[in-house]
Amino acid sequence: MRRLLLGIGAVLAFGTGAAAGAETVREVPIEPSAPSVADLERVDSITMMTRPHSWRAVDDSTLIVWATPFHPYLVELAYPSHDLRFSEAIGLSQTGSRVYAKFDRVWVRGFSYPISGIYKMTREEAKSWGRIES
Repeated sequence: MRRLLLGIGAVLAFGTGAAAGAETVREVPIEPSAPSVADLERVDSITMMTRPHSWRAVDDSTLIVWATPFHPYLVELAYPSHDLRFSEAIGLSQTGSRVYAKFDRVWVRGFSYPISGIYKMTREEAKSWGRIES
């Protein structure tokens, strides 16, 4: 136990000494503020004839779905899918030609995740979410 405490103390002492001796200051560029879901218009459903034109995972519980090349939507899942960011394909359940929030699901690697919310986005908003989140 004593060796462990001495080892931790040596690591902490070395780390603080190295930080105090550093003479260069690294500047970090300030990123623009991330868009907020509160800024987006919530919709009950989206029209999708067969399958999404494109999609992109933002994080474990959010993805951007392009219903057409001109209509992106932010889709929030009811609970996180840890495979979403690593998946190459997804599935969307549909009722007729519409995808409904709180009724339809996103399929990721054989598991289904209920859609908790759908938000309408502009193309510029979708591109800015892609730059900031990745």
